[in-house]
Parts: sequence; structure tokens; C-alpha cells
Amino acid sequence: MLAFAFCCLLLPTPQAPTDVLATYELGGKPAQVTRTDVAVEMAFHLRRQDLGQKALDVLIDSHLTRKAAQQQGQLPTDAEVRKFWQDLQAELRAAGQRPEQFDAVRNTSEAELLEFLGLQLAQERLVRAELGLKATDKVSGDLLRLWLQEQRKQAKLVLDPDALPAGVAVAIDDTRVPMVDFGLLLLRTSTDAERDRFVQQVVYLAALEALARERGCEPTAAQLEAAIAKLAEDARAEPRYRGLPLEKLLEAQGYTLVSLQRSRVFRAKVALDLLAQQLHPDATLRAEVAADPAGAAARAGARRRLGVIFVRALDPPNALIPRSFQAAEAHLLQVLERLAKQPFAEVARIETEDPGSKPQGGDFGWHHRASERLPELVLDAGFRQANGEVSKPLRGPDGVYLVKVLDVEPEPDEATLLQRLRTRHAQELQAQILRDAKLRFPEARPARTAK
Repeated sequence: MLAFAFCCLLLPTPQAPTDVLATYELGGKPAQVTRTDVAVEMAFHLRRQDLGQKALDVLIDSHLTRKAAQQQGQLPTDAEVRKFWQDLQAELRAAGQRPEQFDAVRNTSEAELLEFLGLQLAQERLVRAELGLKATDKVSGDLLRLWLQEQRKQAKLVLDPDALPAGVAVAIDDTRVPMVDFGLLLLRTSTDAERDRFVQQVVYLAALEALARERGCEPTAAQLEAAIAKLAEDARAEPRYRGLPLEKLLEAQGYTLVSLQRSRVFRAKVALDLLAQQLHPDATLRAEVAADPAGAAARAGARRRLGVIFVRALDPPNALIPRSFQAAEAHLLQVLERLAKQPFAEVARIETEDPGSKPQGGDFGWHHRASERLPELVLDAGFRQANGEVSKPLRGPDGVYLVKVLDVEPEPDEATLLQRLRTRHAQELQAQILRDAKLRFPEARPARTAK
């Protein structure tokens, strides 16, 4: 019961359109981000992902439960739901948990929460009635799931987004559930960080689309098709994908070519590229290279694929970081000896203490000299060494590194260099758009006290 009540998402009901989550500036004028704005963005962005699929299951189950309870007169009274909520809170507190700290409780009004819990009670009543159980008999989670499976078999469901009208999340019998309701369901159990990420996405997309309109860079159907063709070409050239067509790669993420072309995020990416082409044409980029050849090469020239073995160190060491810098350096000198006999990836999977690269055998991928994703001492070693060479132990602020050059890219031709520079400018424009929007969040609201 507890797991079902608080690990699931809440049933959506209409939200007040004035519920403002943030403010910003759009074209020099004040603008707002509402719960509805964020809900719609979450719905379209997450609809095809695992989280969205789970939320959609809860949406369907809630609809089927309400319909059956109304038909059979099994909806509980308000007083019964409140009593159930009080008992549930007491159980949680007895287990050392605070109900008001659950995302589902903090992000939901009391009325919405009670409606969801009422459906939980209704579902138990429906199962008891069907099995001829007493009102005091416990209903297991397995029985609840079996009942829902039977309800689904009897319902006519349309789940494929490409088979539904725009703006519809799912069709259940004769009911079409709007995407905004689906998004509100997702929003109610999102963490503060997840919510704020989508607030920022709403602001960025609105600001980018306004700039694209102003500068005549809204992507046409032909430009979107060309961008998809370029994605397909890049996918074929990527060794990791082993020649899989773009359609298959998209399918693994729950997308189709049609849904990709309709995606607001994808359209924004194409618009950003068009803006970068307009603001930074080839002639401007050539002048940039001529003015600072070394800087251009560092930002967009030949890349190097770097492998890193990292060992944490601290002076003095403690229980969490047991090695001093001297001990870490001595250990990595021993590792160097092993690297003369064993493959780098094999040793790195054992020795490196960087969790992100450990599964990849210390492989940090391709980097330009001016990369911001690796410490300067790692980049310096990686771009001074020959291909295949391993550095001596390098002391950093929080540990010691071994750096190996795994591969070296040939110098790019002019067209590739200019495109890479343009891509960097596009990334800078993306950051500038957000800065200019002056996004502001209201003061954090206190957690709602459970009643």
C-alpha cells in the first residue's frame, strides 16, 4: 500500500493558470513560466521515455479505477479518505519518514492528494467486491495489479503517439486525455531539480524561437529534412553504432523520424544552427582563424582521445580518502609498470577511481586542446605526449593522474575547422540566450504541512 501510494504518480486535475514557477524577460518584456508551460514541455519531452511510460500507466490505471468505481458505487466519502490519509501519515512517521517531504505531497494540493488516495481506497473496494472479501480483509499488491490488468484488457487503448491527434497523450475508450494533464501528472512528482531544468528549457526554447523569428531563421520543412539526413549520415559514420540506420537508433529511444521532425527541441536545434550560420558565416570564421591561428586550433583543430587513471589523494588522508599524495604517486608508479604488460583499459577498469570513466576503461573520449571537460594538467599532458604514450603521475588538487594518448586525429580540413568553430559559437549563443532571459525563480516555498 505505502509503496503504491507514494512511488506512483498522482492523478492529474486542472491547475490554476496563474501558478507561476519563474519569471524572465522575452524581447525585453516581462514573461512568466507557469505550471502549465512546464507540464506541456515535460509531457512532450518525456512521453516516449521510460519515466513517461510509467506515468502513462498510472494515468490509465487511475482513469479505469475511477470509471469502475463510479459505475459500481465504490467511491469513498471525503471523511473516509481523510481518515485513511491520517492513518497513512501515522504509519510513515512511525517508520521514521516525513510525509510532507515526499515530492508527491509537496507538489500537490490537498484536494488532489485526497482524490488520488480516494482512488486507492476505491480500487481496494472494487477488488474485495469482485472476490467476495470482507471490508476488513487485506488486499495485496498482486491482487490490485491483476485487477488492473483485467480492466486494461476490457478497455480500448491507443498508446502510439504517432496514431494520436496532436496534443493527446492517450485515448482510453472514448476519452482522449490531453498532453497537459499527462504533463501535470509528471510535474507533481518531479524533484525541484527536475522541475527547474524544465523551467529553464521552457525559457530557452521561447527565447530562441523569438530570436529565430526576428532574424528569419525559423527552420523550413526542407531544412528539417536536411538536418535529419545529416543525422543519418553522422550515425552511419559513427563506429559505435556499427552501421545501424538512424530509424533503428531512434526506435531504441522511442522515437520515429516523424516524431523527431515534430519535436520542439529538435526544431530549436536546427534553428540554433541556422542562427549560427547567419551570425558567423565562413568569411567571418576565416578572419577569426587568421587573427588567432593557435587559438582556433586549440578550440576546433585536431582532437585527441585521452585515457585517464585517477586516484584520489588527501593530505593528511582520512577514512574516506585513505591515500596521501605521496602514497597515490607511489601507487601509480606501480600501475605504470603494469601498463607495460597489460592493456590500459584492463588496468583502468580496476585502478581508476573516477566513476564516470571506469566502465569505459578510463576512456574520456575525444577532446580539443581548449576542452573544458578535463583538468588543464590532463589536457597539457595529453597534447604534449606522442600517440600511445603514458604520462608520469601528475598531481592535481584532489588526486593524482596517469594520462594516455589513445588516438590522435588528423588535422581537419578548412570546412571541418570552420564548422567546428561555428558549433562553438552556437553553444556560446545558447548560453547567451539564457543569460539575456534573466531567469528568476521565486523564493523557495516551504514544504506543505501534511494534515
